[in-house]
Amino acid sequence: MQLALDFDSVSKTAQPDVLPEPLTEQVPRDAPVQSVADGFLLAPKLDNNGQPKPIPYQLKVSSKARQVYLRVEPGRGLQVTIPKRYPKRSIPALVESQREWITEALIDLDKKTPAIYRQWPPPQLHLRACQTIVNVHFTDTPSAVDASVTWESPSQLHLVVDTNNKPMVAQCIAKALKPRASEVLGPWLERCAVYSRLNYKRMVIRGQRTVWGSYSSSGTLSLNYKLLFVSPDIVDYVLLHELAHTRHLDHSAAFWRFLDDLIPNSRHLDRQLKEAGSQVPPWLELAGSS
Repeated sequence: MQLALDFDSVSKTAQPDVLPEPLTEQVPRDAPVQSVADGFLLAPKLDNNGQPKPIPYQLKVSSKARQVYLRVEPGRGLQVTIPKRYPKRSIPALVESQREWITEALIDLDKKTPAIYRQWPPPQLHLRACQTIVNVHFTDTPSAVDASVTWESPSQLHLVVDTNNKPMVAQCIAKALKPRASEVLGPWLERCAVYSRLNYKRMVIRGQRTVWGSYSSSGTLSLNYKLLFVSPDIVDYVLLHELAHTRHLDHSAAFWRFLDDLIPNSRHLDRQLKEAGSQVPPWLELAGSS
């Protein structure tokens, strides 16, 4: 969801600096690592007096922006994009002026998040593509240098990490899932290539933020490791969709006709794909797109 505000209509009166609310809550370092229900919610919280806390946000200054953009994103919360000459001191007051819209948008995102992925640290990962539930175990460490990830079995993942550092936890889990995705999606793609009689040169696994897959004219087919979280029929669709681009690089009418020959009901599956993002843990967005 995005709200665009006309830059010239926003007051430029300087406001006192207000630091955004930290995205994590501190707990005693020697406390046992337990998953807290609703520990990963984006909606603004209340302070000890029952008053709304400042809304956390991430700021981007854009030379191309002509307006102020407020955008809420799964896992990342409020993103604020401003033009270069917009006074940064005005941002806290601007965010506060839009509190109602922002709060409603964040609550809506929270409602769409499966209960298991509202817990922090995450106790399980539901890998629908390979019909596996992965139990995640944590050993808390204050040092980023000591962070590590170990697969103890195909359904047991052990992380040594600072559980208060949510981006670091997300990065560790992404690091663990990428080779798993290669193991699962590589043979799957080969089967789809044989079925469709379409060829590609190589497959790479990435963590794209906005696409499930892509194909380049050089013959490289890139797949998102987050496909592990969606159902097998959607994975089939994504793989065949990208393979179809080996014949048609664009999304022309000829492309869709060709895809329909490969997989009936492709338009229906494409609509389902647009909703499949809700099956992915939103906090994985904190891992970045590498």
